[in-house]
Amino acid sequence: EEVWQQASPLTSREVAELDAYAAQRGISLVANQNCFGHLERWLKHPRYAPLAETTTWTGWGKQFDYAFSLAPGDPGSIALIEGLLGQLLVCFRTPLVNIGCDETLDIGQGRSKADVERRGRAEVYLEFVAKVCAIARSHHFRPAFWADIALEHPEALAQLPKDVIALAWGYEADSPFARWCEQLRGVGR
Repeated sequence: EEVWQQASPLTSREVAELDAYAAQRGISLVANQNCFGHLERWLKHPRYAPLAETTTWTGWGKQFDYAFSLAPGDPGSIALIEGLLGQLLVCFRTPLVNIGCDETLDIGQGRSKADVERRGRAEVYLEFVAKVCAIARSHHFRPAFWADIALEHPEALAQLPKDVIALAWGYEADSPFARWCEQLRGVGR
């Protein structure tokens, strides 16, 4: 509740109504929940702050002073995602969920630094994504995720879970979509 108090949330009843409305019109409404990065709305609260990777990080040529991503090695991070997806997915009939996992530039800059130095950023990142995918599957949902971080490590793309849908995206018109799609096709995604 403390996360959505100052926001404009939809209730589970409203989501179910929207899902039914969409279904009546032949539209599949797909669940979307950030499950790794973009969690600053949660991580700014004392209850969730201990799950943060770091509160000071650099990315996009700037320094940021707020928590952004979950610490991938903290069991509480997975427990939070289990709770979030458990609450969300019961509201949807289309068995597909976008788990986000994009722009986690802070991974390796805080609590996971030693693990990233030992095993590599791609390994730490993909291991956490695989755990989130397993949670989605436990609810009988197929996971999709934003593949920007995975595409930075083409040598590791084959480690993606077989059923995950990798979503290529870019902000700029000259984003190399053809190359990204070829990389993903090359590993059967």
